[in-house]
Amino acid sequence: MRLANLSIRNFRNFEMVNIPLAGNVVLLGENRVGKSNLLFAIRLVFDPTLSDSARQLKLSDFWDGCDLTQNPQIEVHLDFADFESDDGLLALLTDFRTAGNPKVARLSYVFRKKPEVGGAPQSGEDCEFITYGGGDESRPISSRVRRRIALDMLDALRDAEGQLASWRYSPLRPLLEDAVASVSRSDLEGVAADLEAANKKMEDFPSVKLLEESLRSGILNLAGSTHDIGARLRFGPTDPLRLFRSIAMYIDEGKRGIAEASLGSANVALIALKLAEFAWRRAKNERNYSLLCIEEPEAHLHPQLQRTVFDKLFQNTDPAQALIVTSHSPTLAAVTPLRSIVTLRSVRGASRAYSLAALPVNTDEIDDIERYLTASRSELLFARGVIFVEGDAEEALLPGFADALGKNLDRLGITICNVAGTNFAPYVKLAGSLGLPFAVVTDWDPLDGTKPPLGKARTLGIWDAFCAVSGTTPLTPENRATWEATDFTEFSKGWEPAGIFLNNQTFEVAVANTPSLIGALLDILAEQGFGSVRTARITAWRAGTPVDPDQLLAMISDIGKGRLSGKLARRLPGLTPPAYIASAIQFVASRV
Repeated sequence: MRLANLSIRNFRNFEMVNIPLAGNVVLLGENRVGKSNLLFAIRLVFDPTLSDSARQLKLSDFWDGCDLTQNPQIEVHLDFADFESDDGLLALLTDFRTAGNPKVARLSYVFRKKPEVGGAPQSGEDCEFITYGGGDESRPISSRVRRRIALDMLDALRDAEGQLASWRYSPLRPLLEDAVASVSRSDLEGVAADLEAANKKMEDFPSVKLLEESLRSGILNLAGSTHDIGARLRFGPTDPLRLFRSIAMYIDEGKRGIAEASLGSANVALIALKLAEFAWRRAKNERNYSLLCIEEPEAHLHPQLQRTVFDKLFQNTDPAQALIVTSHSPTLAAVTPLRSIVTLRSVRGASRAYSLAALPVNTDEIDDIERYLTASRSELLFARGVIFVEGDAEEALLPGFADALGKNLDRLGITICNVAGTNFAPYVKLAGSLGLPFAVVTDWDPLDGTKPPLGKARTLGIWDAFCAVSGTTPLTPENRATWEATDFTEFSKGWEPAGIFLNNQTFEVAVANTPSLIGALLDILAEQGFGSVRTARITAWRAGTPVDPDQLLAMISDIGKGRLSGKLARRLPGLTPPAYIASAIQFVASRV
């Protein structure tokens, strides 16, 4: 079984979101954008540990834009798919199939004004909640369904050490109870006798005996004989049936208790035990499906451990369990399968959700993007806007160009995305699906003879990619033919409103043709110790002779584009960028 869709209406940050899901989910977004609220919305539907009093919301839980006089409803609907191959799940969910698609089961929560209340509700007591399935309020979700399709929550303020040390809350408890159930009473009594001997030996030490007597006397003095608890200092209880409760998890081959573990180690142990508990409950036919929700695991795990743990978790293909994680971590985002990513973004007072579950890319494109989203580049998923560029030179120089225009990209939340080539289409689909304002900075790349420039077809392909994810009307054959017949000046100006910015040659030639930059570029070339022919060319260009693009690119090839861009970046402060670069920066900056 897998999570297929989540929709939320009028709840806290959310006016209305409809989120396609593909099983595991990694929820990304800034603070205060509603990640924890989204998890709580899911809990309202089927968390077995959530009481009715917690499900009874307040008026303040309605989205701020709600007009209570219009009797709005808070609604949460969670869809499940691919459950028919499991007879147990089929029996649980068959009554909750949706009328429109019997292969999908829907569980719902609704909070609304009570029918008998006249006028607008004045408090939460004027409202009531219901949980039901299949879109039919006459089909309530029973406690049995919540037990067998259950959610476990590890919140951001979790105390992993305390939870592991507590008999009541530890996921080790059911595993130990099951393990000890197969041990005979006589064997347990033998262990109890051995422990009693160890207890007796410890108690016989004079200092321990004195301490125990002092503590017993103090408690008796405070509570009196009626309420005396008979305190003893022991290794464990003597009752054989309670003895196993003293079993705990130790680290460093048993030398230290879990309380001495690091926060990260304790959290890894807790997650591992939770997964073991899920498997045990399924094996014992106590549960059919488990959803583990973890808030902000990066607060406890260093980057390498994040990658190790979650790469392993995301590879898990067990259809009986799923994972929802909230995070601010580019490291964790970098190992997340692309279709598991959901980002939240605040837009005009409400949070919007952008899911990549249905991103229209093929397997090769998914592999391309996932390889790109290394820990250093996955910040794209957290950005407010993005500028796509072809190579290292643009990536190195654009931040300096932006500073010269008074636009600090980091403060604006704009990321430069170097696609290392000209295949922009999958990245444009990614940005469009995430709702990110974006610009593409690319070259016209003219060819010899009568062949059309490469930049023309590239631009039309970029637009096709954006239309595929945005719902924008694609070009008609007539529109496409018109654009294909257009010259550079008209073509480039025509596509700027769509966020595509071209120069008429290549980036380095554009730098050479920019009056504010040519001096710095020629200074760098002159420092390279070229021979007499190239030195003469540099001198002539400095005197005003037009720069020959082929000769310039040959020199740059010998230096290396990356090395040249690094040298040029150090000379940028105050230098105006090429016009098309400036336009691209202004385009995205005006939209974030």
